[in-house]
Amino acid sequence: MHATTPKTTKSVWEKRLGWRIAQVYVAVFGALLIPATANAAISDWFVNLGNEVGIIIPIVIVIMGALGVAFAGFGIISAIMAKKNQRPLEYQGWFIAGGALLVLLIPFVAGIGESLSGEDAESAVQGVLG
Repeated sequence: MHATTPKTTKSVWEKRLGWRIAQVYVAVFGALLIPATANAAISDWFVNLGNEVGIIIPIVIVIMGALGVAFAGFGIISAIMAKKNQRPLEYQGWFIAGGALLVLLIPFVAGIGESLSGEDAESAVQGVLG
C-alpha cells in the first residue's frame, strides 16, 4: 500500500491574497505620492535638472566603465576558450567590441554631464571612486 499525502487545494481567496496585498500596497503608495507631485510645477522640475544630472553622471560613468571592462574581459576569455577547443568565434567579437565601445564612450558622457550640470565631471567621478 502506498501512503498517500493529502492534496492541498487552495481556495480562491488564498490564491489571490498575494495580488490583493500588492494592489493595496500600490494604491497606498500612489496616494502618498500624489500630494507631493501635485504641488510641483513643471518649471520646478527643469530648474533642478542640472543638479540631478551632476549627481547621476558620475555613477553612470562608473557603471559604464565597469560594464565595458566586464564585457570585453568576458569576450576575450570566451574567445581564448573557443580557440583552445577549436571552435569558431560566435559572439565573442561583439562582446569585445561592445566593451571597448562602452569604455570609449566615457569621455563623451562626461562631456555631456559637464555641459548640462556646469560641474566638473572628472572630480565627481573621483569622489564616487573614493
